[in-house]
Amino acid sequence: MQLGLTILIDSDFSSSLLGDLTSHLMDIFPLNQVDKHKLALLPHSCWDVSRQQYNANCLLGSVVSPNHNKIVLLIVTKDTYVEKLNFVFGVASTGIGAVVSVFRLEKDPEFIQKEITHELGHVFGLNHCSLPCVMTFSNSVWEAKQKSSNFCEKCITKINQFMNKKLT
Repeated sequence: MQLGLTILIDSDFSSSLLGDLTSHLMDIFPLNQVDKHKLALLPHSCWDVSRQQYNANCLLGSVVSPNHNKIVLLIVTKDTYVEKLNFVFGVASTGIGAVVSVFRLEKDPEFIQKEITHELGHVFGLNHCSLPCVMTFSNSVWEAKQKSSNFCEKCITKINQFMNKKLT
């Protein structure tokens, strides 16, 4: 089974920073179609005035909704957080979609691609990995830059198992 991916991009984001993201994602995930659309406004209800950040889980729930044949990726330029953490690069919901904030990713296309791959790994059923892998948890920008850009063999196997379960 293959899925489609809809990428919603914050209106402040330069699409040129995505580089060859579409072909990269289609190479590593079972995607048959990738669509990109600009998002005019982020939901105001997700903005936390006291933190000056968007609640990433709120964005995920507001913009990303379940669709059996399509997953959604929201890319935002604003800083994001979840409760008990100062910031997050992104959040994901298995089988549904993800939100990725490029706010701390230094306008580096390779770094952005790495974090998008990581969050989509969660969408495809992966947890954080202890092996050298793009699914390694990152608690800082430095840690995120140091981790691999690729999935380890264990994670590739899990993605395939996840897709096989979706077929049945």
